[in-house]
Amino acid sequence: MDKFVLYLIGSFFVIGAIDYITGNHLKLGGKFEEGIKTMGALGLGMIGILSLAPIFTNFLSTEIIPIFRVFHLDPSIVPAAFLAVDMGGYQMANELALTEQMGAFSGIIIASTLGATISFSIPVALGMLSKEDEKYFSKGVLVGIIAIPIGCLAAGLWQQININILVWNLVPIFVFAIILGVGILKAPHVFIKVFNVFGKLIMTLSTVGLLLQGIDVIFGVRLVSGLAPLSESTVIVAKIAFVLGGAYPMLALINRIFKNSFKEIGEKFGINSVSVAGVLGGLASNLLIFGTFKEMNPKGKVVCTAFGVSGAFVFGGQFGFVSGVAPEMLGAFIVSKLTAGIISIVLAAWLYDRENKEINLKENGGISNEYQG
Repeated sequence: MDKFVLYLIGSFFVIGAIDYITGNHLKLGGKFEEGIKTMGALGLGMIGILSLAPIFTNFLSTEIIPIFRVFHLDPSIVPAAFLAVDMGGYQMANELALTEQMGAFSGIIIASTLGATISFSIPVALGMLSKEDEKYFSKGVLVGIIAIPIGCLAAGLWQQININILVWNLVPIFVFAIILGVGILKAPHVFIKVFNVFGKLIMTLSTVGLLLQGIDVIFGVRLVSGLAPLSESTVIVAKIAFVLGGAYPMLALINRIFKNSFKEIGEKFGINSVSVAGVLGGLASNLLIFGTFKEMNPKGKVVCTAFGVSGAFVFGGQFGFVSGVAPEMLGAFIVSKLTAGIISIVLAAWLYDRENKEINLKENGGISNEYQG
């Protein structure tokens, strides 16, 4: 499964490149170019934080490992729960893990779902959405976070981790996800401020790491020892961009072929065509969801947010990262994302309809304008 998906995306990379050279007649060359051009944005957001990862790991190892050993928990779950897989979560988890298997599980699976939600999805989305849409976003995040531990469990079983070890190490993730979800639902403004601050902190640290690497490269002066080699992070960024150069044309062609089918599916779920396109785009990046959020109907906003939190990036930047650092984990990665993503879509649609029905009953059969799709 790992190699099949990677080779499939690689085939579209070749097709997209050829179409780009020959004049974009298949309308795939433009998508190929779009994927390759992400290299700059990826470098800005990733090189710095990846460079600083060894320094943070050394600090965490002295503070966390002794405490977690007392409870027989793997310390790798801590950075993985807060940092995205491609924003230092993988490197830190791998270094802190007590076993190679748990390092891969935490660094790839937990970091690509919960870690990505905390350090990227929520802070970035809140900077893109209007105040009016925050209520739909909060409900979607709640559902998406609930689905994440289920996806992690499925991936751990796929990875054949001992069931007792797996469940015990997922207990903190379940508890954290519940606290986070309830907090977002009950006190959204407080949590929004916290996520905004955390997101800005991550970006600031990334810029500082980039600055330190730039000074080293340009002036030959290393101000801080312990930085990861620049070659490591730049190779990772390049590999991600190459994968996106194939993933974007692949998703574009799938959308073109199955456009009518997707529209019918959307009608059955009660979401508009923009929302359906958002879910499909979310397979590459949830930025495609939040960028068209205002055009979605209310139910679509909740459903797309839920998927954007739990299932996004499965064939996007994160896929590219995993294929570069741990290709043997691609199967577990895909399983975790699709399991959590599908569950979140179904659960979000069901909860929305249930809430809408209760509101209608309270209004004696009337339909609330706020919840009309």
